[in-house]
Amino acid sequence: MNNNTPNDHLTIESLWQFSLQYYSMREIKEACLYLQNHFHGNVNLLLALKWLDEHRLTFPSAQWAQVIQSLGRTEALLLHFRELRRKSKQHLPESLYRDSLQFELQLERQQQADIIDIIHRIELSKVEAPHLADDYCHQLGAEHLAIIFNKQRP
Repeated sequence: MNNNTPNDHLTIESLWQFSLQYYSMREIKEACLYLQNHFHGNVNLLLALKWLDEHRLTFPSAQWAQVIQSLGRTEALLLHFRELRRKSKQHLPESLYRDSLQFELQLERQQQADIIDIIHRIELSKVEAPHLADDYCHQLGAEHLAIIFNKQRP
Protein backbone atom coordinates (compact mmCIF):
# COMPACT_ATOMS: atom_id res chain seq x y z
CA MET A 1 0.00 0.00 0.00
CA ASN A 2 1.14 3.51 -0.69
CA ASN A 3 2.76 5.12 2.37
CA ASN A 4 0.76 8.32 1.84
CA THR A 5 -2.52 6.70 2.89
CA PRO A 6 -3.96 6.36 6.38
CA ASN A 7 -3.41 2.60 6.67
CA ASP A 8 -5.09 2.34 10.05
CA HIS A 9 -8.44 3.49 8.60
CA LEU A 10 -8.50 1.26 5.54
CA THR A 11 -9.59 -2.01 7.08
CA ILE A 12 -12.27 -4.55 6.29
CA GLU A 13 -13.99 -3.80 9.58
CA SER A 14 -13.98 -0.03 9.09
CA LEU A 15 -15.47 -0.39 5.60
CA TRP A 16 -18.10 -2.81 6.92
CA GLN A 17 -19.09 -0.48 9.76
CA PHE A 18 -19.20 2.51 7.40
CA SER A 19 -21.37 0.49 5.01
CA LEU A 20 -23.83 -0.53 7.71
CA GLN A 21 -24.18 3.04 8.91
CA TYR A 22 -24.35 4.67 5.47
CA TYR A 23 -26.71 2.04 4.01
CA SER A 24 -29.05 2.39 6.99
CA MET A 25 -30.18 5.80 5.70
CA ARG A 26 -33.42 5.25 3.77
CA GLU A 27 -32.54 7.52 0.82
CA ILE A 28 -29.11 5.90 0.45
CA LYS A 29 -30.49 2.36 0.64
CA GLU A 30 -33.11 3.14 -2.01
CA ALA A 31 -30.50 4.76 -4.27
CA CYS A 32 -28.13 1.79 -3.83
CA LEU A 33 -30.85 -0.71 -4.71
CA TYR A 34 -31.88 1.39 -7.70
CA LEU A 35 -28.25 1.50 -8.86
CA GLN A 36 -28.04 -2.28 -8.47
CA ASN A 37 -31.39 -3.18 -10.05
CA HIS A 38 -31.57 -0.65 -12.88
CA PHE A 39 -27.93 0.05 -13.76
CA HIS A 40 -26.29 -3.26 -12.75
CA GLY A 41 -24.12 -1.34 -10.30
CA ASN A 42 -22.30 -3.05 -7.48
CA VAL A 43 -23.41 -1.71 -4.10
CA ASN A 44 -20.28 -2.92 -2.30
CA LEU A 45 -18.10 -1.11 -4.79
CA LEU A 46 -20.19 2.05 -4.49
CA LEU A 47 -19.92 1.87 -0.68
CA ALA A 48 -16.15 1.38 -0.86
CA LEU A 49 -15.80 4.31 -3.26
CA LYS A 50 -17.95 6.51 -1.04
CA TRP A 51 -15.82 5.41 1.93
CA LEU A 52 -12.66 6.45 0.06
CA ASP A 53 -14.37 9.75 -0.80
CA GLU A 54 -15.10 10.29 2.89
CA HIS A 55 -11.37 9.80 3.59
CA ARG A 56 -10.60 12.18 0.69
CA LEU A 57 -8.68 9.48 -1.17
CA THR A 58 -8.61 8.67 -4.84
CA PHE A 59 -6.77 6.49 -7.32
CA PRO A 60 -5.64 7.11 -10.91
CA SER A 61 -8.28 6.45 -13.57
CA ALA A 62 -5.94 3.86 -15.10
CA GLN A 63 -6.57 1.68 -12.03
CA TRP A 64 -10.36 1.47 -12.42
CA ALA A 65 -10.02 -1.84 -14.27
CA GLN A 66 -8.15 -3.40 -11.33
CA VAL A 67 -10.77 -2.16 -8.89
CA ILE A 68 -13.62 -3.56 -11.02
CA GLN A 69 -11.76 -6.87 -11.43
CA SER A 70 -11.61 -7.24 -7.65
CA LEU A 71 -15.32 -8.10 -7.80
CA GLY A 72 -14.74 -11.09 -10.05
CA ARG A 73 -14.25 -13.73 -7.38
CA THR A 74 -17.58 -13.14 -5.66
CA GLU A 75 -19.85 -11.26 -8.06
CA ALA A 76 -21.30 -14.19 -10.03
CA LEU A 77 -21.91 -16.22 -6.88
CA LEU A 78 -23.50 -13.26 -5.13
CA LEU A 79 -25.78 -12.45 -8.07
CA HIS A 80 -26.92 -16.06 -8.44
CA PHE A 81 -27.48 -16.53 -4.73
CA ARG A 82 -29.41 -13.25 -4.44
CA GLU A 83 -31.67 -14.25 -7.34
CA LEU A 84 -32.25 -17.71 -5.85
CA ARG A 85 -33.07 -16.20 -2.45
CA ARG A 86 -35.57 -13.77 -3.99
CA LYS A 87 -37.28 -16.49 -6.01
CA SER A 88 -37.55 -18.86 -3.06
CA LYS A 89 -38.66 -16.27 -0.48
CA GLN A 90 -42.32 -17.30 -0.58
CA HIS A 91 -41.46 -21.00 -0.41
CA LEU A 92 -38.99 -20.96 2.49
CA PRO A 93 -39.75 -21.04 6.19
CA GLU A 94 -38.93 -17.68 7.80
CA SER A 95 -35.94 -19.10 9.70
CA LEU A 96 -34.40 -20.56 6.55
CA TYR A 97 -34.98 -17.30 4.69
CA ARG A 98 -33.22 -15.38 7.49
CA ASP A 99 -30.34 -17.86 7.27
CA SER A 100 -30.10 -17.23 3.53
CA LEU A 101 -29.96 -13.48 4.20
CA GLN A 102 -27.13 -14.04 6.67
CA PHE A 103 -25.23 -16.11 4.13
CA GLU A 104 -25.71 -13.37 1.54
CA LEU A 105 -24.29 -10.87 4.03
CA GLN A 106 -21.25 -13.11 4.46
CA LEU A 107 -20.77 -13.07 0.68
CA GLU A 108 -21.14 -9.27 0.71
CA ARG A 109 -18.51 -9.02 3.41
CA GLN A 110 -16.15 -11.27 1.43
CA GLN A 111 -16.64 -9.05 -1.59
CA GLN A 112 -15.76 -6.03 0.52
CA ALA A 113 -12.63 -7.86 1.70
CA ASP A 114 -11.66 -8.41 -1.94
CA ILE A 115 -12.18 -4.70 -2.63
CA ILE A 116 -10.04 -3.75 0.38
CA ASP A 117 -7.34 -6.12 -0.84
CA ILE A 118 -7.11 -4.28 -4.17
CA ILE A 119 -7.31 -0.89 -2.44
CA HIS A 120 -4.21 -1.88 -0.48
CA ARG A 121 -2.41 -2.69 -3.74
CA ILE A 122 -3.21 0.37 -5.81
CA GLU A 123 -1.80 3.86 -5.61
CA LEU A 124 -3.99 6.08 -3.46
CA SER A 125 -3.54 9.80 -3.04
CA LYS A 126 -5.24 12.58 -1.12
CA VAL A 127 -7.71 14.75 -2.99
CA GLU A 128 -9.50 17.98 -2.08
CA ALA A 129 -12.70 17.20 -3.99
CA PRO A 130 -13.67 13.52 -3.62
CA HIS A 131 -15.18 12.09 -6.79
CA LEU A 132 -14.96 8.28 -6.92
CA ALA A 133 -18.63 7.53 -6.16
CA ASP A 134 -19.61 10.24 -8.62
CA ASP A 135 -17.30 8.77 -11.29
CA TYR A 136 -18.81 5.31 -10.78
CA CYS A 137 -22.36 6.60 -11.15
CA HIS A 138 -21.35 8.42 -14.35
CA GLN A 139 -19.71 5.26 -15.73
CA LEU A 140 -23.00 3.43 -15.23
CA GLY A 141 -25.13 6.23 -16.68
CA ALA A 142 -26.69 6.91 -13.26
CA GLU A 143 -25.68 10.55 -12.89
CA HIS A 144 -28.90 11.41 -11.07
CA LEU A 145 -27.99 8.98 -8.28
CA ALA A 146 -24.61 10.65 -7.81
CA ILE A 147 -26.46 13.66 -6.43
CA ILE A 148 -27.89 11.51 -3.64
CA PHE A 149 -24.56 9.86 -2.85
CA ASN A 150 -22.77 13.22 -2.80
CA LYS A 151 -24.95 14.64 -0.06
CA GLN A 152 -23.10 15.12 3.21
CA ARG A 153 -23.79 12.54 5.88
CA PRO A 154 -25.39 13.75 9.11
